[in-house]
Amino acid sequence: MNLNWFAHIIVHHPYIIISAVAVFSGTCLVIPFTLKTKPFKDFSDPKMGFTTRGTAISNRLTAWKNLDESTRPSGQFAINPKDILIKRNVTFFKPKVKKNGKKKKNKQKNDFSNVFINEASNNRSDNSYENNNWRALQNMLHPKAAENVAVKPVEIDGFFCGYPDERFAHIVLKSKNAEDLFTLKSLLALCRIEHEFIEAHYYKDLCISNQDYHVKKCCKPWSLANYIAILHNRTSCLAITEEDVNATKTLLINCSQYFHKLQLMQDCFDKGYCDVPLECVRHDAVFNVLNFLTSTTFLPPNNTRESTTLEETMIFLPLACSTAILPYYHEIIQMDLEYEGISVVAMEFGIKDALFDECLLRDAWLMTSGALFVLLCMWLYTESLFLTIMTIIAIIFSLGISYFMYMLVFELKFFPFMNLLAIIVAIGIGADDAFIFCKIWHKVKEEKNSSIVKLMGDTFYHAFFSMFVTSLTTSVAFLASYASSVTAICCFSIFSGTAVITNFFMMITWFPACVVIWERSCCSNVDLAKSCLMACLQRWCCSKLIKPTWNLSTTWPKCSFLGRIWSSKERFLLDSVVNFRYIWLVILSIIGLISTIVVIYYPKFQLPDSSEFQLFDSSHPFEQYDFKYKYHFWFRREERENLVGVNYKLPLRFVWGVLPVDNGDHLNPESYGKLELDPDFDISQPESQVWLLKFCKRLQRQPFFQPTFGPLLPNCFIETFMRSMQRDCVDSFSQRDWSPCCKMSTFPYNSSVFYECIVEEMTDIYETPSQYLIPGMAGPKFSKDQFPTIKAVIVEYDSNYSYSMSYEYMHEFYTKVENWMIEELKTAPKTMKNGWFISELEFYDLQRELSENTILAIIVSMGLALIVLLLSTLNILTSLYAILTITCSIFVTVAVLVLLGWKLNILESITVSTAIGLTVDFSLHYTVNYRLCPLALADERIAATKYALSYMAGPVLMAALTTGAAGAFMMPSLILPYIQIGIFLVTVMSVSWIYATFHLGAMLAIIGPQNQFGQFHYSKLSCCPSSKSKTSSSDRNRPVNHSSLSDTHELDSLTCKSGVRPIPRPLQRSLSTGGAGKNNHNRYVFTDQSPSATSAITIIMADDN
Repeated sequence: MNLNWFAHIIVHHPYIIISAVAVFSGTCLVIPFTLKTKPFKDFSDPKMGFTTRGTAISNRLTAWKNLDESTRPSGQFAINPKDILIKRNVTFFKPKVKKNGKKKKNKQKNDFSNVFINEASNNRSDNSYENNNWRALQNMLHPKAAENVAVKPVEIDGFFCGYPDERFAHIVLKSKNAEDLFTLKSLLALCRIEHEFIEAHYYKDLCISNQDYHVKKCCKPWSLANYIAILHNRTSCLAITEEDVNATKTLLINCSQYFHKLQLMQDCFDKGYCDVPLECVRHDAVFNVLNFLTSTTFLPPNNTRESTTLEETMIFLPLACSTAILPYYHEIIQMDLEYEGISVVAMEFGIKDALFDECLLRDAWLMTSGALFVLLCMWLYTESLFLTIMTIIAIIFSLGISYFMYMLVFELKFFPFMNLLAIIVAIGIGADDAFIFCKIWHKVKEEKNSSIVKLMGDTFYHAFFSMFVTSLTTSVAFLASYASSVTAICCFSIFSGTAVITNFFMMITWFPACVVIWERSCCSNVDLAKSCLMACLQRWCCSKLIKPTWNLSTTWPKCSFLGRIWSSKERFLLDSVVNFRYIWLVILSIIGLISTIVVIYYPKFQLPDSSEFQLFDSSHPFEQYDFKYKYHFWFRREERENLVGVNYKLPLRFVWGVLPVDNGDHLNPESYGKLELDPDFDISQPESQVWLLKFCKRLQRQPFFQPTFGPLLPNCFIETFMRSMQRDCVDSFSQRDWSPCCKMSTFPYNSSVFYECIVEEMTDIYETPSQYLIPGMAGPKFSKDQFPTIKAVIVEYDSNYSYSMSYEYMHEFYTKVENWMIEELKTAPKTMKNGWFISELEFYDLQRELSENTILAIIVSMGLALIVLLLSTLNILTSLYAILTITCSIFVTVAVLVLLGWKLNILESITVSTAIGLTVDFSLHYTVNYRLCPLALADERIAATKYALSYMAGPVLMAALTTGAAGAFMMPSLILPYIQIGIFLVTVMSVSWIYATFHLGAMLAIIGPQNQFGQFHYSKLSCCPSSKSKTSSSDRNRPVNHSSLSDTHELDSLTCKSGVRPIPRPLQRSLSTGGAGKNNHNRYVFTDQSPSATSAITIIMADDN
């Protein structure tokens, strides 16, 4: 590729290019933040987007949600045909209202709003009127109970403000030594801790006050000690006595049986007619203590008399769970939350998402610290603070352009917080490209004494392809995740891939122009700051007993002790790899095999078993509450039992008339599109009626069907409709003529009779008393036309499967019902062919998508790595060895994460899919340099292996150290995604370096190809001048000076028109250690040989002295 014209423009017009790029990039950076229609995202809901879109199940769930929205009063469907007639009457009556003036009109509207209740009332009955009448009747029968209701001593005394509620902030406390908290000593300690919470700053401004006082007075917290105080008429929990504690404990033991039998309820004190002893309902203390304040292990249902030890308790503060109490949280989190062995172990303030949003920006300094560490390494490498700053600006510009493209060009409205992780990717790729460009620039300048235009052209000749392959492989690796059905992962892939591509364009325009300016300035010759920095480092490292030797004429200061260590480490590494090659190969292969068993067989990468998404470290009190202590109390235990299956059965929902499509924006979790109707659906056809009736009867005989007792009027409406059509045509009591909706019509009914009678039938069904009918989604859905027609039908029953977080259990349920439904639809008429099944499958679909797509991402990434290796080395054997090493690295890395307790959630799926991109680079370096060894070494495996290791041992080690260090900087964060990214980077860099250096090096030394075996050449694809080939061939056969290794970039072999790899002139450096009489030593020069580095960071040691 001839880029001399572009090099000519850059050299002669660097300031114009920099100005144009700066104006364009600055504009793209500013515009998204100035448009009011495109506000910057605040990540207030970090879990948004962690759902599937585009899968078969998610399409059905979206269609179901749209169908539910369509049945609301503002929707296009009606459940009860009578509603349509009522609305027509209201519409017809409205013109009469206009005559009475504006005031009268508003009054009339208010009257109608009282008559016609909201949409929930149309679907679900409101029993408030009946409850009030029933309450009045009970008060008449039990006058003492009515007196109790009128007294309400708790509210008059102002001790408590109502009852505990999960919408109030609550705190879990536990004894460290598993001591009983139901003792006077522990209760007084709890009272002290409660006092600390009350005295904290912001508490009095945020607390709920008692309305009976003219001056604001905070209500008392709901705690065990305070309930003991009120039961024994104490003014404070600090005034309770040992007798009070024992009496209360005895009361709880005697009354707990009524609590577990559901006879004791929260409002028994108000109602006054619960069938329990009177002492059990005083102030509702027993119920509130057992339900809210004590753990489930205290006085359990089956062992009340023996399990009387209280290990965990809860305090409810009169603070509403909202973001308003975030400052109060910051105050108490800095307090010592432990007193006399009792400590706060969990909290629930309702501010988890808001705190995450705050910490996401607050902990960004950790990411910045890692970036500064990388940039410091880049400064030391480039020897120019100017180029380092320009690289930083280029990275910022690339991120700004990416955000501009993301928001305005791609018009994506959703920006998940995981997109912030692309900052690390941009820093790594930008630094990597800067290393490559600077290295080739210095190499070309050392080898050729040409004009700057010629130097820039030769640099572009090599660097352009290198940076292009680097950016291409990395961006493709990220964009491959776009195949995922999880919205957040798709958005991350788009933003990260765009950032890599924009960074490439910045590095071929902005950075070369900066290099030209730097080259023409005096800053390129002297970098005093770097020299001072390294001098300080030497003075700190070198012991006073070791006399330092300075050489200010060079950039790197020298210490004889450090010099000996640095010079010996290369020889030590080469000898350890080669001499112990059989040991390394066996040990690392066994570890790889064991890791494969860990990942695939046991314990393997477990799917998430909780729908809660963890945002903070496991030790955080909010996460402790959500994942450990939440369900240790009865008020949340009931919710848990309903969720995991004690009372909640998975519904069987079968839908016709609506197509299971999701035509919304899959990259916007708030966009669900519109409902699409099935044009072929027609339930009024006789064959449709017959088939639906048979379908319901066959469904009730299936093993997954749960029989339900009682009337199920709308569940399969065709059965109820057919029975109602068996009545007499003339009612004997009212003398009403029901024809043709009577036994004179035979099943199946023609369309006219069906529609005439179904409207009457559904109207009668929804007028059924609420104790016999709880309306839901089952039944026909009518259009709101002049003549209502059925547009959709839902058949709904309960299954005998309980809701579970287990993937295998839910997979069994889904496959059984889905397969049965598919077989049933094969016999359906055309008008009923497009039915589908759905249930509570959101979490199961996410589990399945993560499981399948993660494996797919690994396969795609491995295939991409193999293609890159083949194109880079053109050797089948070395490519296969490298792929085997990469595979071992991947399995060992994942095995480490599995043993650390990671589960395959969304963030973990991203890290696994990008692991290959981080591990392939090291193996690529070694295999390419093994193939690039001179002919004199090609016949000797060990010599060729040492040649490859000599070139790349330093750069690979520095790349691993810097990338791992950047990850280590993020580990002190409170945010789990930052912590996991840090752990992942440290793990993958350590494992990748060990396997690339020792495992691959051992394989090359043992079974590496010799004499060009399995080697292909680009020369076979192009025509080359013979003279040039001869020259290259003679250079190739030149004897190798083992004390001086080549400094030529590997891309010479890939871009040389002759197709034959030339051997450059050996470079020998005379490293003086002091005086004039010192001998000179030849040293290897370490260079970056990879044309397609995919790791985030690659550091190249230009000089090792």
